[in-house]
Amino acid sequence: MVRRVRAAVTELMGELMGAFDELPRVRRGPLHSLYAALRRRAPQVSATRPDGDVLRVAYRGREAQVAWDDELQVFAWASGDGGQIGPDVEKAAEVVASALDAPVSPGAPG
Repeated sequence: MVRRVRAAVTELMGELMGAFDELPRVRRGPLHSLYAALRRRAPQVSATRPDGDVLRVAYRGREAQVAWDDELQVFAWASGDGGQIGPDVEKAAEVVASALDAPVSPGAPG
């Protein structure tokens, strides 16, 4: 009896896992990663989901726009002087939050 149940569960799980392989893969760009990092590291920062080539962020009346430079492979300010932020998404989240004077949570261990 236990063998039949185990076999049925294994067969069902195999079918379910096969269905996941057929799901379309959603590719998101660097700005989506930065948006997620900001939500995680600086949740007080107001960030709109990336719309096109720009991520809009704000905190207590201060606003900025961040873009991804495909040529240089770095985050950069899309507003103001347009300086570079860097390629690392976690560090970029810290820089953006600091530029807006927003508090930053420590990074996840590991």
